[in-house]
Amino acid sequence: MAKSKDNLIMQGTSGRVGRNLVFRLKGDQTIIAKRARQKTNREYSSDQQSVMNKFTRAALYAKAAIQDPQLKQAYQAKANVNQTAYNVAFRDYLVKPYVALLDDMGYQGNAGEKISLLIKDVLQVVNVKIEVLNANDVVVESGAATVAPLDTTNTHWNYTMTEENPDYENSKYRITLTDTPGKKAVEIKDYGEDATAD
Repeated sequence: MAKSKDNLIMQGTSGRVGRNLVFRLKGDQTIIAKRARQKTNREYSSDQQSVMNKFTRAALYAKAAIQDPQLKQAYQAKANVNQTAYNVAFRDYLVKPYVALLDDMGYQGNAGEKISLLIKDVLQVVNVKIEVLNANDVVVESGAATVAPLDTTNTHWNYTMTEENPDYENSKYRITLTDTPGKKAVEIKDYGEDATAD
C-alpha cells in the first residue's frame, strides 16, 4: 500500500486503475493499494480463525458504537484527520486498557489510606476493581475504585483501603479494568512496584 499526500497530479484521485490498482481517499491522503483478491475456499488455522473472529467482533462493535450519537461524538473527538469515529471505535475494541502508574506510597497497611492509579485507554475505562492480595495470594480486601474529582477523562482513579493489613509491604494488587466496549483487562502489581521501577 502506498500513500500520496499533497501531490497535485494524484489529488482527489479515486477508483480502480486497470486490473491491479485501487485509489482511495482517506482524510487528506490518497491511498494506492493492490486490488483485493477474490475470496477462496482456503482453510484457516485456529489461530487465524481466532484473529478473524476478533476483527469481526471489533467491526460489529464499531458499527453499533457510531449509531449512538454521544458515543460517536466521543470517538470522533479522539480521531485524527485520517480517521473516522468508526476507526477509533474499532481500535478501542482491540486495544486493552492498562495501568500506566500505580501510586501506593501513601499506603502503610491502614484502613482509610489511599492508592491512586493512572489508567490509559483508547477512549476511557468505565470501571476499576481493586483486590489487595497477601503474600499467599489470599484476598485481604476488594472493592471499586472511583474516578478522581474533576477528572472528566476517567484516567485518574483512587481506591480507599477498608481493612488493616500488617504485611502490606508483601502485598499485591489485582486490578480489573473494564473499558467502554465492555472488555476486561486484568493486571497484577506488587506493592511499591511503580515507585521502584526505572
